[in-house]
Amino acid sequence: MLGVDRRPTRGSADVRLIRSRMTARRPGNSKRVGSPAMSAFVAISTGLVVFSSLEFMLVQIQKDFALSDDATIVVGQVSSGAGLLAVFLAGTLADRIGARRVLVAAGWLFVGGAFVVGVAPEASILLVGLSMTGVATMALGIVGLSVVNETHPGREQRARAFARFAVVAPAVAIVVPLFVSVVIPLSSWRVVCLAWMGLALVVIALVRRSSLPRVGEVRRVEIGSPALAGVGLSATALTFSYLSVGAKADGYQSHAAVLAVVAVLAVVALPVVLRTASRPSLDLRSLRVAGSMPILGAMFVANAVNLFFFTYLFLQYRYHQSLLTTAVLLIVPQLTAAAGAIVGGRLAGHFGGPPVAIGSLLLAAVTSSAVFLVGPSSSALVVVVIAGVAAAPIAATVGSMTNSFMDLAPPDGGGAAASVRTAAVNLGMAVAGLLVATVVFDDLDRDAERTIEAYRQQTEAFHLAGAFCIAAYLLAAGLVIVHVRRRTGRLRCEV
Repeated sequence: MLGVDRRPTRGSADVRLIRSRMTARRPGNSKRVGSPAMSAFVAISTGLVVFSSLEFMLVQIQKDFALSDDATIVVGQVSSGAGLLAVFLAGTLADRIGARRVLVAAGWLFVGGAFVVGVAPEASILLVGLSMTGVATMALGIVGLSVVNETHPGREQRARAFARFAVVAPAVAIVVPLFVSVVIPLSSWRVVCLAWMGLALVVIALVRRSSLPRVGEVRRVEIGSPALAGVGLSATALTFSYLSVGAKADGYQSHAAVLAVVAVLAVVALPVVLRTASRPSLDLRSLRVAGSMPILGAMFVANAVNLFFFTYLFLQYRYHQSLLTTAVLLIVPQLTAAAGAIVGGRLAGHFGGPPVAIGSLLLAAVTSSAVFLVGPSSSALVVVVIAGVAAAPIAATVGSMTNSFMDLAPPDGGGAAASVRTAAVNLGMAVAGLLVATVVFDDLDRDAERTIEAYRQQTEAFHLAGAFCIAAYLLAAGLVIVHVRRRTGRLRCEV
């Protein structure tokens, strides 16, 4: 049973003072003129760029490699699933050997992976390249988040920084589809990989010029426990990915079975490694802080369903829109999401992250209920307007909940806390998200006949998706309330 950590957390006044002194200019960093935050945000964006562009690339990849529809789905999920291999290792290495080293190494791994994807002559080599980019982007995202957490000590600074963190996703979702949809018709999907490589080189250059401190003495790192935890999480996520495909294609059920065995073995072996290692590196101290599990559960639940994802599918299947047209239709909702994230950050700077998270989640549940206004004959613009209204409070929850959890990180464990947060979010999307999406997708995928009956069934599926979202947001709000109560109870006990 996890105990309660009574040490000062990152949000306390004394730790903020220590951190502000630690982030002051150091004698050896006078030539480092770049902003650590800028490096971090660009690093965080790499995974989103790959995800957003890969969806457009898959159409051409399927043709070039003569892949079935199910195999194409698997190719699209390999990068994110393989990335979870590094989810705990990245944070551990960042805390032990320094964020600078990990970001640069991950940047070069990303360059290598993008190159392999770009020149892949067959599907197996393509999967290797996508796995490399997945591991690299996972490391870049986790270490980038830890840098954001470390370099913003004050409450208002942190709130605005995490608001910018929440803005990255809608910004990428607006720019990348437009860029890729222009490049691929004029050249090839392989040219997009050159853009990936260029982005990675920009990350490397920014990190090297930034004022991120170098770690003088590198501590010895035990990599067995964080690596094994990553294997278990990655195998679990990929198991559910294969099961979602295997529901219609029996050939993938064997893959799911093998991965499930790997996940079980990793879970069984992990306690053994933790007991036998002299100094295990898997850092779970952030989970021992009072109130950490409820806020982590809130992030898990809120990310298990995604109204944007269901709206994206609904526009394609009900209204028969192309990928590009769908992305263009969602530009306005993405803009309102960015605005919501910024406003949420400003409010969190005044009132704190948890109150804003609770209010935003409740408002997200209310606005998401508008999906029931959509009928079989409703215009696509009605769906877009509903998504635009709901996008603002949904985006406001991202920064506020992330800030609330990262505020619990120990002073020397920001990377590990970022790993735990990322693991929870990705596991929520991979497990619960795939289960919910599978249930909804069965009815959304009814475009063989454009009849009013098919439209009715698709609309009912969209209503079901909205119901899932409403329930998730309400549950997440309840968990954040529990988080606040436990944190308040702890502070009263210390007083």
